[in-house]
Amino acid sequence: MEAQLVLVFDTGKGTQETKVFTERPLGIQFPSKMPIIVHRIREGSQAERLDVQLGWLLQKIGDRPIQGMTFKEANRAFRESMAPLRNYMVVRKAPVGASSVAQLSLRIGRMGVNGVVSYLQRFGFVAQAAYVWQEGVKQPQVRLALDAHRKYGSDTPHTWYVLLGQIIASDASSTAQWQVERRLSHMRALMHHCVKEDLSNEYNSYFESSHFAYRGGPAGSSARLAAWLEALSKTINVKALSPFLVASLLNFLEAPTQEQTAEQTRESKPITSLQKQTVGQTLENEPVAPVLEQTARQTLEESEAIHAGSVNATGIKQYEEEEEEEQQNMRRR
Repeated sequence: MEAQLVLVFDTGKGTQETKVFTERPLGIQFPSKMPIIVHRIREGSQAERLDVQLGWLLQKIGDRPIQGMTFKEANRAFRESMAPLRNYMVVRKAPVGASSVAQLSLRIGRMGVNGVVSYLQRFGFVAQAAYVWQEGVKQPQVRLALDAHRKYGSDTPHTWYVLLGQIIASDASSTAQWQVERRLSHMRALMHHCVKEDLSNEYNSYFESSHFAYRGGPAGSSARLAAWLEALSKTINVKALSPFLVASLLNFLEAPTQEQTAEQTRESKPITSLQKQTVGQTLENEPVAPVLEQTARQTLEESEAIHAGSVNATGIKQYEEEEEEEQQNMRRR
């Protein structure tokens, strides 16, 4: 019998709701304190499909009431109960050794135009050529979202943004889900810059009300980045971007192929390292377990090369200067 996790919620309206989960991540986030109240629900998650609502109060984990528990005790009970569920999300490790744009560019390489069509096929996309989509074919849908951010490093910590991605099959028969971490400077140089270049004069028509985050990561950067990623998803889904750039973006974000997703589902095992697994609370407090560890270099060896557009030496120098500006801002805070 498939493993299940039963959660009982108080709706706040005098009624209880029982929801049965069969996969992880659940898609629920909550503050790291008691009582445990649903603070956020990830789009496209099982929690959303089960119609879990914001503001619901968690009362039971399985048959265990959590009233009277500390948050640490409740969180541990949550993790232990969730561990047997199948994992349906690929989690990429943050490439902390490639914190600069130059380092990440070197690590992930460049996308070759000759491999675009075959590479996109691994995700279910159909292109006629590197810069021409196949007409009359329904393509998969992409969803990109910002989940959280955290800092790595002791002397001069860098802020890394946790991105969530989904690729929904054209017939909606399957969904690949993954998590990847990137710095703002990475995304500006290897995503934003390249999207603007690809769309040229049409950029504003797709991103008119969704501006990219300011340099230096000031307050409000997360909200701007989240809106920009949502606009980017829509732009991809209407085929406004070239196949070359879509392939480059998927590689930059280390998106799992259909084969990798199927393998992850088949080989999913309970996670035993409770100290490193995030169940769904805010991610700033602890790291995420490497459910499927695959470096950008391994991806490069498997699939030619990846690079969202072309960043020359001058461009890299420009973004490195922006990184230094970000660090100076952090030191002044």
